[in-house]
Amino acid sequence: MNCPRCHTEVPDDALRCADCKLPKPKRPGGQAEATEQKAEAQTKKAPMPANKSRKGEVKQKPKWVTPVAGGASILLLCGVGFYLLHFFSYSPQDIDPKAALPMLNKLRQSPSSQKGLSVDDLLTHELEKSRRVGNLLRYQGWTMKPVNGSKTKLLISFSFEETDNTQKRAEWVADLAQDTFTPQTALAMAVYRK
Repeated sequence: MNCPRCHTEVPDDALRCADCKLPKPKRPGGQAEATEQKAEAQTKKAPMPANKSRKGEVKQKPKWVTPVAGGASILLLCGVGFYLLHFFSYSPQDIDPKAALPMLNKLRQSPSSQKGLSVDDLLTHELEKSRRVGNLLRYQGWTMKPVNGSKTKLLISFSFEETDNTQKRAEWVADLAQDTFTPQTALAMAVYRK
């Protein structure tokens, strides 16, 4: 006879199931045994799928699933929180275009390290030389962007890329409050004369 709870085989002389300790049901007669044999035959014909349990039993998840899911949720929330904090606290400040454009023009017209040429003229000559030789790959030219965390400073740059993946970049930090330019790259230092 099989146990009605856990479906393990219980010897005829046993009073309880060895696995789940359920008391062995009494057989009133041959009719119950015939019904039980019929149920066993149906079970053997149609085996239960691995993910289904018998007679409404709820299959429990392994013990490690809940802590792992909780840990993954916490990591996800921390990541989203860190991203939002970084995004909102370190966004660059807006700079007044009316003040930034004159600074760019002032830098471009500043004297360069070559006598008689402005910074813009010297950088244009460098760009033209690269194009004549056939090394010019991309040209970005003059760009401006605000410096993070400052309302009075902006980064002014002139850049182009050559075929050997060499990026020629001249960068200056322009301070609007003090009306100064600080070279940041080797090309900017070679071109700009204070």
